[in-house]
Amino acid sequence: MSVFTKDAGRFLKSREANAMTGEYHERKVSVGLKPDEYTRSEYFGINQVMSLLEQPGCMGLRVHHAKRWEDADGNPTEPGKGELKPRVLLTGVDAEGHDMPIKEGNDGLKDGNDDGQALGDGPVCPRHCAN
Repeated sequence: MSVFTKDAGRFLKSREANAMTGEYHERKVSVGLKPDEYTRSEYFGINQVMSLLEQPGCMGLRVHHAKRWEDADGNPTEPGKGELKPRVLLTGVDAEGHDMPIKEGNDGLKDGNDDGQALGDGPVCPRHCAN
């Protein structure tokens, strides 16, 4: 039986989720980082996420851990300029576990020359946090 079903994953109790994020924060602090010096999360709007999920044959999302060179305002830069920052990319996934390209015409594509493999560039926390 494939693991790539619409019911993959599980909901975590608050205690377990908080313990996981707590471990992440503690690790960052233990290496000398202050809370505003590392990325804690990245936000993606429902319309963008639905563009991925509404692709024919999409069973769910895959979160890819990534890094990119960015300036102080979070804009992409050339390699070696600015800081290498952690980011996440989201892709739709089919029933066989393959990443799905975003189809031409969905939000975020410029002129159809780019296959738009992943959703990225969400606002990051701490810069854009509610608390």
